[in-house]
Amino acid sequence: MAGLSMQIAFTVPIGFVVVVAMLGGRSELFFPASMVIVGAHYLPFVFLYGMRLFAVLSAAMVVIGVLFLYGMPVPSAVGGWITGALLVAFAFLLRASAHSLENTASTGGR
Repeated sequence: MAGLSMQIAFTVPIGFVVVVAMLGGRSELFFPASMVIVGAHYLPFVFLYGMRLFAVLSAAMVVIGVLFLYGMPVPSAVGGWITGALLVAFAFLLRASAHSLENTASTGGR
């Protein structure tokens, strides 16, 4: 599994190469496109760590990124701020979830 986690980690910088290539002078697309790349990179974590909460994080980032790319014109940095807020919020949610799973495992599921 360590190899898989490393491969997943490398998808983000490789995805940024695609983002930069697609910008074509439209820098306002950087953050929404990055949201899609980073959000998609969290999807394999559902399998890797066995936590479905990563699917929610992934879906939120991808859906919001796509909305910003195609539907809602917003100032450029809004996608970056939303991504930061999502990651901070999910850090606490995922920590609580992991702590809960750890407690359940240590009590034998009781």
